[in-house]
Amino acid sequence: MVRGRQWGIAAAVVGAVSVFGPACGQAQVDAVVVWLDAEISDGQPRAIQIYDRGVRRRVELDPTIDGTLTGNTRILVDPRARGLAVAGVGKSAVWVDLDTAERGRVGPGPWGELGEDLVFARSGLALAYLLSGVNAGGAVLLPIGGARSEPLWLSPPTSQAENPSWVLRSASDAPIVFVAEVTGGDDLGPTRVDGTIAAYAFPAIDHRGSGGGLEQLGRATMRVRGIDPAAYPQRISSGWCGAGLCVSPEGDAAIGPSNQPCTLMRWRWAKQGSDGQARPPVELALPSACELGTEPFALAALTADRVLLGDEQRLYLADLGRGTWSALPRLGLGTGMIMLPAAGGRRFNLVTTEGQLMRADEDGLSVVNAEQTSCAQLVPPITSPDGGWVLMSCVGDPSGIIIEMQPREIASIVRISALGLERFDGIAMAPLAIDDGGNALLYSFDPDDDDRSPRGLFVLDAHGDLARVDDLEPEPQLFIGAGGAGTYFARAADWPGGGGR
Repeated sequence: MVRGRQWGIAAAVVGAVSVFGPACGQAQVDAVVVWLDAEISDGQPRAIQIYDRGVRRRVELDPTIDGTLTGNTRILVDPRARGLAVAGVGKSAVWVDLDTAERGRVGPGPWGELGEDLVFARSGLALAYLLSGVNAGGAVLLPIGGARSEPLWLSPPTSQAENPSWVLRSASDAPIVFVAEVTGGDDLGPTRVDGTIAAYAFPAIDHRGSGGGLEQLGRATMRVRGIDPAAYPQRISSGWCGAGLCVSPEGDAAIGPSNQPCTLMRWRWAKQGSDGQARPPVELALPSACELGTEPFALAALTADRVLLGDEQRLYLADLGRGTWSALPRLGLGTGMIMLPAAGGRRFNLVTTEGQLMRADEDGLSVVNAEQTSCAQLVPPITSPDGGWVLMSCVGDPSGIIIEMQPREIASIVRISALGLERFDGIAMAPLAIDDGGNALLYSFDPDDDDRSPRGLFVLDAHGDLARVDDLEPEPQLFIGAGGAGTYFARAADWPGGGGR
């Protein structure tokens, strides 16, 4: 393993990686979590701390220009937990692979002004900087995990609109991105895809194109219906299909609601005619059981044919190829239900605020856990990479019989799987990660502290044993996370909408 090389970040340098060994005995989680030490003073080195699958590592962020501030720093961990990206001064970012020491950098270039929006592709195979200024709507992609780690300039296709707006959506299990023209927003109704759409492949381990750069796979015109989630408060809110566009994990299809009720639009760039050009999107009617006025809305595309949908009372899995679907009543009606993507977007866990768990994948819909518990959630739940486990954090005494302590001083961790629901009562903790073996990484905090400053790092292993693995000294620094909110830790679970763009 090659470590210790320096890598540049705008006006700063990250120095050698120091390895501290196991965090504490055998208690460990197969996850990567990163945090910053609280800044000592301007112009001084600042440490980036890394919990890497049970091993603690440390790198130094050193300013190379007098007066440079290291406080304006963003850290992201890629969805596959292979490495991290650090964005610093001048809207530049650098990527480092923790296993191979592969490095790449995105900074100023011929593409013009970099925006504030830095995200990972949902697949974790690229880092994307959205552009602003005259090239707004475009992006700079930095492929990671493949043979090339040089930035690629993605310009939107030509549009007939005078000032078009665009969205970038990526496949969750393939090196493919979609760029789609959108309308709406603000007072113009919900944002929706309406105009040109194009699919592109970028170089990666699993490269779909024939060349070593960015390759357009197909282009068409697609118009979908705008749906305002606020108008349907009893339905599941899915950030996975933003602007009405669901992308299949393989990146071979884009799916959205047609302007006709109970009908979906699907564009498949790989379906080409004799002229070699991609064909326009086609309308696909949902099964005849779909009722006008109460039709279910698309929540995710599990494949190009299988689409997860939901309404106020049921979940549906539609097979667009066969024109059939299956349905299950929703658990926890009247409570919130949160979607958690797993297995590269091929599986979704849907958990209620009371711990009931349903699952959707290519094989169908299922109830994983019907047991429920009282839970005033502290933070959103998380899931393991393959979707076998869900972890929740709750506050308050579920029994109502512990009178020696104030209700907010009592908290619980709830772990849910096919084995059932486990509840561990104790001090307030926030989940950071849970691996495919059910081992969980958490940090403790005072529930009366508005900032919820971390006090210690803990591992809850698969057997239910809790161990403190780090005292988090010096104190972690509050910074702006991948979702735009203040956070102390960067982790793979921080993907906006459950998985990048």
